Amino acid sequence: MNAFLGEPGKRFAERWLALLLLPGALFVAAAAVAGALGQRRALDTGGLAAWVDRLAAAQQGGRSGGAVLVVAAAPAAAAAAGLGAAALGFFIERLWTAEGRSGPLRPLARMRRRRWQRAHEQVRVWRTAVLVSAAPPDGADPLARAGLRDALARCARISLVVADRPTWIGDRLRAADVRLHHAYRVDLGAWWPALWLAAPDSTRAELTQAYAAYRASARLMAWGLLYLALGGWWWPAALIAAATLATAQVRARATASALAELVEAAVDLHGREVAGLLGVEPGGSLDARTGRRVSALLRKDELATFDPVALDSVPEQQQRS
Repeated sequence: MNAFLGEPGKRFAERWLALLLLPGALFVAAAAVAGALGQRRALDTGGLAAWVDRLAAAQQGGRSGGAVLVVAAAPAAAAAAGLGAAALGFFIERLWTAEGRSGPLRPLARMRRRRWQRAHEQVRVWRTAVLVSAAPPDGADPLARAGLRDALARCARISLVVADRPTWIGDRLRAADVRLHHAYRVDLGAWWPALWLAAPDSTRAELTQAYAAYRASARLMAWGLLYLALGGWWWPAALIAAATLATAQVRARATASALAELVEAAVDLHGREVAGLLGVEPGGSLDARTGRRVSALLRKDELATFDPVALDSVPEQQQRS
């Protein structure tokens, strides 16, 4: 039992050290340097060495109480900084996925939606050009096909679906839900607990790792903001903040995209297992009819009282209305 409990304890200590304590110690050290040097002597290594010498002299001269207090408080300050970064990272995650229906984020959502609409209009124009030029005997114009590919790429860089969120990350994560609904009529929110239980350990491990990487990018963004605030007292911290924020932005987009792709793949690969376990389509394929029936069963709300089979005969335009 001791060995069983000791191994998770070691892993927790390692994660605490790597995720919070070590970055916090670096931040506390930077804050100490900022306090010792300030803006005017930001790169004064001689002044920094003199400050350290004064601390050592105070300890040797018998006035070691302050030095002991600093040594004892340093780990606590590093832990506090790490917890602060973790809390700020959680807020950043919520900000990335905010809907932007009201408040200061609403103009950002509108701006992204207009950008996507302009890019999609170019897709429509080039698609029409390809169809017009595809008449025999010449076939589609290579320039028109290339223009369509470029227009599609520009549109996808903004959002894979109609842009509706104030951030790229919010639209990328939302795209997984929208695309699964369009393909299978899957209500991802209702499906997710059942899908998680039906998926094998390897799939859950990949999803957990992808989500951990996404959260780590939010924490890295939080550290960048903390260093940016420290730049008000020590300008080299602003340079550290710029590099950290740029890295966090790139990592955040990459990890959000990987997480969304894994979520879609999990439904693609294991959605049939969920349907089979619920007795909807044992051994069958996952299609719009099956996805709608499973969603109705899993929601367990007033929508579940409708006959899923009858819904299949209703035109899609009427269902949306």
